[in-house]
Amino acid sequence: MANKNEVMNYSLKEFDHLFFEFSNKKNDSSLVLTKQEFYNYTIKIAAFSDRLAKLYPKDKETAELSKKKWFAESYQDYLLSKASHK
Repeated sequence: MANKNEVMNYSLKEFDHLFFEFSNKKNDSSLVLTKQEFYNYTIKIAAFSDRLAKLYPKDKETAELSKKKWFAESYQDYLLSKASHK
């Protein structure tokens, strides 16, 4: 709940920073995110979809699909992808 409240107040610029920070960390071969770090990012990104749906009602369906995608992200899959890149 705290993450959702925080993210609902993000500007698009703050969200972009969060998204790219996660993407860079996720793709950094020398870094492995903890389970908590990984889900902290994915939950915040998913929660921002609610904000987008409110700001852009025409894109509500797209925002909902994005939210579901981010909630479906798996830490186990992330670890497997890290292992396969070594």
